[in-house]
Amino acid sequence: MTTPTKTLQNKIKNGVEQAIQKSKDQNIDIILLCSFPFESDDLLPVLTHPADRDVTRIYWEQPSKRFTIAGLGTARVFNFSNSKEFHQINKEITSCMDNFVSCDEDNIAPFILGGHAFNLSAKPDKTWSNFPRGRFILPECLAVHKNGSSKLIISRVIKPGDKKKSLFEDFYRTCIHYTNRLPVTLPPIQYIPVDKYRENPDWPSYKNTICSVIKKIKPGLVDKVVISRSHHVRVGGKFKAISALQVLRSAYHGCTSFMFSFPEEGVFFGSTPELLINKEGSLIKTEALAGTMGRGRNMEEDRLLMENLMDSHKEREEHTFVIDQIRRKLEPLVSILEVERTPGILKLKNVHHLRTEIKGKLENGKNILDLIQQLHPTPAVAGTPTEKAMDIIHQYETHDRGWYSGPVGWIDKNGDGEFCVALRSALVNKEEAHVFAGGGIMAESVPENEWKESELKLMPVISALSGGQI
Repeated sequence: MTTPTKTLQNKIKNGVEQAIQKSKDQNIDIILLCSFPFESDDLLPVLTHPADRDVTRIYWEQPSKRFTIAGLGTARVFNFSNSKEFHQINKEITSCMDNFVSCDEDNIAPFILGGHAFNLSAKPDKTWSNFPRGRFILPECLAVHKNGSSKLIISRVIKPGDKKKSLFEDFYRTCIHYTNRLPVTLPPIQYIPVDKYRENPDWPSYKNTICSVIKKIKPGLVDKVVISRSHHVRVGGKFKAISALQVLRSAYHGCTSFMFSFPEEGVFFGSTPELLINKEGSLIKTEALAGTMGRGRNMEEDRLLMENLMDSHKEREEHTFVIDQIRRKLEPLVSILEVERTPGILKLKNVHHLRTEIKGKLENGKNILDLIQQLHPTPAVAGTPTEKAMDIIHQYETHDRGWYSGPVGWIDKNGDGEFCVALRSALVNKEEAHVFAGGGIMAESVPENEWKESELKLMPVISALSGGQI
């Protein structure tokens, strides 16, 4: 990872000159980038340096795709608190990605990462009061591992009035600061005791809620409503999100592990099995993930449970509702939409899910953020029809979901990207964690079964909080 000092200085000087000139000519902010190749298959250590304890840290890893992003610090921050502001932020992000200058010949471009709350219209409760309602970030230092190679991308905002000499010196120091710290060794997993001290709602309240929601289910009018709950867990001052991520990514190789750590605001992390939308050029991919059954204690019991899931009228009907609504939302945007005829089984460590892949070809040039606005919330996390389900959620859920079951992911300079639904997740603030899970309620639902299913969904993150001891 060594670049001759003179060569590095020259390429940064050239980049600074181009960026300042472009900024002055167009009277806009420009993003200046400089990249450095380095050898590492694991980017999680990039976020473990003691000096970065109080800076923004972002992580996104898909082991099955051998794709990872790790971000440190902030070059640009885009905050928003409602759907109207999200639409404006989409424009600002597009403009930002259209206006950058690279110090490198390959003209490498950055990623912007972020997400937002499940319901941007809802007011945050005490749990989420310090956490942003919606935020996207261009990290100052971005490590990317893709197709077997890794790069470090350093970013800096250039303004029309910036001075060349001071800007060069500052950006050069920043590049040296980050590159001199690599490689970094991943620390051992931190084992800590956790105390599950409060459920929200508790079992009697949850049972009453589910019974009330079932009465609202009327085929053809309201088919499904997703109701969530949370565990409040004491984790103590020794908790480290990096340890929790190590546990999750190891146990759930087929899932997407993520972390958004904002100093003084909280750490939101998890490992989700559910893709919201992937866009690559005109091709889009999503999935219906609904219908759940636990895993067996041995191969034969596991097989029987899998068959029960495939044969369950309630679970298959819930799955069909999700497919139908995704189809309705996407068909106006695509020329081709391919839906698998029969669902497959997604096997996770603790549960089985029904999953159907959906692919399409875009017609109208929308970017990934446009597609999020079109698809979110899906029936898998809200219900169907969406508006009526959301009204019932607002009526019966006594807590704010915050970013749980909201969209999290990344966008690149082409408007491509990938967003997942933030399931199997927790918010950690100070010495307390709030772990979330939900389930689809239908006419055939049984409160006791829904409680047990949500318990299964809570346990992976509660275990990760402890360092995998539970």
